[in-house]
Amino acid sequence: MKSLPWITKLCYGVGHIFNDLCASMWFSYLLIFYEKVLQFDPTTAGLVLLVGQIADGLSTPIVGIFSDKENKIPLFAKYGRRKIWHLMGTVLVALSFPFIFNSCLGCRGESRWLRLTYYVVFVCVFQFGWACIQISHLALIPDLTSKKHQRTELNSIRYAFTVLSNLSVFAVTFLVLKTSSTDDENLERVYRNTNCTDPQFQEIEIEPVEKPCYLDTVGPEDVQKFNNVALICVAVGIFFSIVFHFGVKEPKFQKVKTQQMTRIKLSLGEEGKEERETDVEEEESKKIDTDESPASVSRIPYRRMRKRDWFKELPFYQIAIIYLATRLYVNLYQVYMPLYIQETLNLSETYIASVPFAMFLAGFFSSLLMKYINKKIGRKCSFALGCIVGLGGCLWIWLGAGNYYIYWGIFVVAALLGMGGSVLLITSLSFTADLIGQNVEGAAFVYGFMSLADKLSNGIIIMLIQDFNPEEGWYYRSVIAFACGSACLLGIFVTLTLMKTKVGHREGKILNKLPEQPDSEVPLRPGTSS
Repeated sequence: MKSLPWITKLCYGVGHIFNDLCASMWFSYLLIFYEKVLQFDPTTAGLVLLVGQIADGLSTPIVGIFSDKENKIPLFAKYGRRKIWHLMGTVLVALSFPFIFNSCLGCRGESRWLRLTYYVVFVCVFQFGWACIQISHLALIPDLTSKKHQRTELNSIRYAFTVLSNLSVFAVTFLVLKTSSTDDENLERVYRNTNCTDPQFQEIEIEPVEKPCYLDTVGPEDVQKFNNVALICVAVGIFFSIVFHFGVKEPKFQKVKTQQMTRIKLSLGEEGKEERETDVEEEESKKIDTDESPASVSRIPYRRMRKRDWFKELPFYQIAIIYLATRLYVNLYQVYMPLYIQETLNLSETYIASVPFAMFLAGFFSSLLMKYINKKIGRKCSFALGCIVGLGGCLWIWLGAGNYYIYWGIFVVAALLGMGGSVLLITSLSFTADLIGQNVEGAAFVYGFMSLADKLSNGIIIMLIQDFNPEEGWYYRSVIAFACGSACLLGIFVTLTLMKTKVGHREGKILNKLPEQPDSEVPLRPGTSS
């Protein structure tokens, strides 16, 4: 198999930008928007997020199962079984996302539950569309290439664009909030005995109090600002989705038996000549890790993995827990960092954009090094390294105090959290691609199951955090320090259990090498490792 052209890699990378832009707003600003702008109580705001996570979690395996199947409609089949789901998801997200970050149209004076129902409908449509894009895009990786180093490269490119998307959202949010901030910089920090969002603050006698707050904190008057950011995300996301659909040609769907015969021919050397015509980069990667070469991959005995077969594989559960811990770590610091900035540190509203910007900028630079780090120390050590960096950020969050922390320390902490998250995300996705291996017929199902575990666990944990919220500033510091830190510790523990496991190698049956007997199977010899 020849190397993928750079233009294909680039176009593939931008195919998830729409999801990344929306996810950045969803996780970073949903709670603060519903609590501070729409004035929902913490539990109701958490309920909106929980419903969204459940909808996404239930959608992902459904999308995974159906996108793995052959599309019988000729036009859709020609377009690609993965890309058609991606296209449908793009349309659904574009139609629903702007309503999530807007005031409830026609709901003035209505009950809280009616307003909640209004938003939940759009959230469910958005999450189903989001799942369509995510699963179809991830499942394309094993379809596009069987080489481990190229899969890692695609994941790195994908994550690099994820970080750039997040940076773009935070930059736009910063500009939107900055242009509407007070013109009088001398009033930037004012101590008073009322709520910061009180529109009548100019008429109130200002006096020092124990807890400081900025005048330009997020409040009900900011609803149009958040809606403008959401509309910009939709416009940019649609553009890059078009680039993806024109720039990536999905490989033609092959029935499982055809895939099996192709792999066996490769293992017998019938197509070895083409496989030996590799470029210099591939030769170097073989020297580093012989398991990553196409020849060695093709010689691995292949058997079809039915959906129930995955549940018999111990690494399936180990990788699922690693992916779950990764998403918990990343999502929790992304969700609670803006609230930590506003409620614990009492900083200006522009900090809810500038601090996450620093976080994801550090993550972006980390992603550029991931291919090199993976080759040098391997996936498992890379993941453990990311956990250690993340733990350092959590510890600093807990201990951080004083003027230095507010002026520059918080940005260093954000960088540590971002670097740790970058390493964990790329490595966990690469683990999942390795787990799938040659069994691309079940790729979407595996990604769907991982995402289901991720979404449900995130939604439930965030809902519990919101429900126990005492509405005290210290609470958000504890959430980031202990919840994110616990996720890192869980990741390290599971990685240790994987140290002697070769992810993606399975025992089973392979097809007979004779082309005239495509349905026969030859059992592996006792003790043969697959």
